[in-house]
Amino acid sequence: MNDPILNPDSRSVAFGRYLKSMRTQMGIPIETVADEIRISVSQLALIEAEEHRKLPDAVYVKGILRAYAGFIGVDDDDIVDRYAINRSAYEKRQTTAATFFNYNKKVLFRLGLLTGLLIIIIVLSTYMIYGTPANLFHNAVEDHSGKKVHDASAAVGELTSDSFAVNQKDKLFLQIDAVEDTVLKIIVDDSESLEYLLHPMDHMELEACSKINLWVGNAAGVKILLNEKPVFIPGKSGDVAYINLPQSK
Repeated sequence: MNDPILNPDSRSVAFGRYLKSMRTQMGIPIETVADEIRISVSQLALIEAEEHRKLPDAVYVKGILRAYAGFIGVDDDDIVDRYAINRSAYEKRQTTAATFFNYNKKVLFRLGLLTGLLIIIIVLSTYMIYGTPANLFHNAVEDHSGKKVHDASAAVGELTSDSFAVNQKDKLFLQIDAVEDTVLKIIVDDSESLEYLLHPMDHMELEACSKINLWVGNAAGVKILLNEKPVFIPGKSGDVAYINLPQSK
């Protein structure tokens, strides 16, 4: 299994929530687990809540997870794998968020520059046609022919709003729910391939600008929504499926 597995949704493969659900089903209080493995209840609660930002170093957390899993009778290797996937996803999301913020700053700067240039062009064009602002007002009063005078600021506002709407419309939002065990490989836009091991009831979400390529190890293992619409997955249980999104109509 590849260790640096990345996932934009840090909750996609649960480790702490999974341990908590198993502990609750067995009727074991969290205080009992804390006493047995010699960990404070508050720190154990952070692990169950999967609070990566507040958790200690990964090596230390893995040791706690193995002790916890061993006490309640859960496969400790599976829990550590789940933790590695979840932590890698969390770190990737932090990096992606910073990159996305910097990218948006550049886009907004360029959009603002374009808007400013458009306003200057409109003002200069108006001045050349009507002369001074006083003449512009005079011509507007004198004009009874029904000719429509356009509001430059409104035109700029419409341009900005339309551009924002197009950018939002072009985004690809993918939701994946696992119903059977499966391996999933994903390429978002032109980034490197990411690999995931999904179990039933695992959920993940991601976002792309233009395209998503999927390799599904078990065609019947996942259900996929793209922008809230179901995605057709060719094949049956056990078949490998290749999917390019958005799909051709």
